[in-house]
Amino acid sequence: MNCPVCDNVRMKEVQKENVLIDICPNCKGVWLDRGELEKITTGLKEDRKYYEETFDSYEKEFRKYPDYKKEYHKGYDGYKKKKKKTMLDLFDLF
Repeated sequence: MNCPVCDNVRMKEVQKENVLIDICPNCKGVWLDRGELEKITTGLKEDRKYYEETFDSYEKEFRKYPDYKKEYHKGYDGYKKKKKKTMLDLFDLF
């Protein structure tokens, strides 16, 4: 199969996770056939469930310490505003 973007460039078929993906060696474009995207995303949905369960427990632990956000920025005053210059500042040179 030829790349739809490049003229007369033959695409390579690469197998990733039991899905054949067409890749153009010239423009590095990735092309999927019908139904291949769904096959790839089903594996991601299973992994996402695991991460959501894991990180939900960490989030609950973080909520036990409500003063953490207040202490995180303690001692930081930000940028100070510069003092406005007046005519009397000219005499500071001497």
